[in-house]
Amino acid sequence: MDGFVCQRCGACCRWPGSVLLTDADIVAAAAGLQLPEETFIAHYTQLARNRAQLTLKEQVDGSCLLLDASGSCRIYDGRPRQCREFPDGWRVEGCPACSSQSRA
Repeated sequence: MDGFVCQRCGACCRWPGSVLLTDADIVAAAAGLQLPEETFIAHYTQLARNRAQLTLKEQVDGSCLLLDASGSCRIYDGRPRQCREFPDGWRVEGCPACSSQSRA
């Protein structure tokens, strides 16, 4: 979406869906949490439905496991490529930046 500016509201992180991880995503996320990659993988990932790669785990309500108590991403600067490229390839509701873009 041209002109999209993330407002860091966390709305995109609060519903179910797979965030597929690349090797580079795992390196960056582990570094962002100051964890060894193996520890990050063990605690924050699971095998994706495609059974070919890892995905971030979700909380019981479907929101991302990496949201902190205030609703902010704990690894924003090292977030996965799929998250950095949001909203490209996503269908979401509740994102104020997406809503303002669709009205423009």
